[in-house]
Amino acid sequence: MLWHRVVTSLILLALTLVVFFLVPEPMFIVIAILLSSIGVYELSRMYNFDITNQIGLVVVYILFTSMLCFIHYDVSQFVRFTSILLWCFVVPVILILQPKNFSKGIISVLAIVTFSAGVYTLTVLHVLLGAWQLLSIMSIAWIADIGAYFMGRKFGKHKLAKAISPGKSVEGALCGLVFVIIYLLILKYLNWAIYLPDYATVFKFGITLVAVSVLGDLFESWLKRVAGVKDSGTVLPGHGGVFDRVDSLVAVLAIAFALIRGYL
Repeated sequence: MLWHRVVTSLILLALTLVVFFLVPEPMFIVIAILLSSIGVYELSRMYNFDITNQIGLVVVYILFTSMLCFIHYDVSQFVRFTSILLWCFVVPVILILQPKNFSKGIISVLAIVTFSAGVYTLTVLHVLLGAWQLLSIMSIAWIADIGAYFMGRKFGKHKLAKAISPGKSVEGALCGLVFVIIYLLILKYLNWAIYLPDYATVFKFGITLVAVSVLGDLFESWLKRVAGVKDSGTVLPGHGGVFDRVDSLVAVLAIAFALIRGYL
């Protein structure tokens, strides 16, 4: 299983580099919307939407996200407000209350808001900062995830949220945070991250985005637990579905955008 994860990750990394550096911006946006629509479809399938509702939700998502990304009007303030509301209030409340079911209407709203905000911030940061800077932000989610996974397996003794995701540990999350802080300190020292003006911002970014990364991971875990499934899909060998792979990433991108623009 581990080698499946490694091989899939390497293929995804190669494809990501090609898309980020070689694809024209309009096509970059289209690819991001289409790939994220798979995650929306996975959520609808997890919650047993019939085929008509599955197609309807995906179509509405594509139209709504296309409007956000292509409209000749700055909607970044709306997206930032929505992202902060979702990841700093709605998701924590869901994880605290741990509802035992979700209506199809709620799942539809969560799917559209989660993925559209993630795609919008991805595409805007790609334009504002460039591919390398964007990848360095995305790497925060990946490093936190990798650190938590491997260090948690080795040192994890205290469950982070046993009722939500028994495999996650406090030690793993803390190791992920340490890895991210070290990573950001290196970026700052080498002046490779234009979004880190000082060392205080390094710690602000690290702590905030690792916390949000964990929230994104736990949020998806609870959605899967309520739906009674192990993975959101099977399209990525060793990783499950698209939602399994980007659960923390969409949260990190959305809140990183708010941090960079001074909203947090």
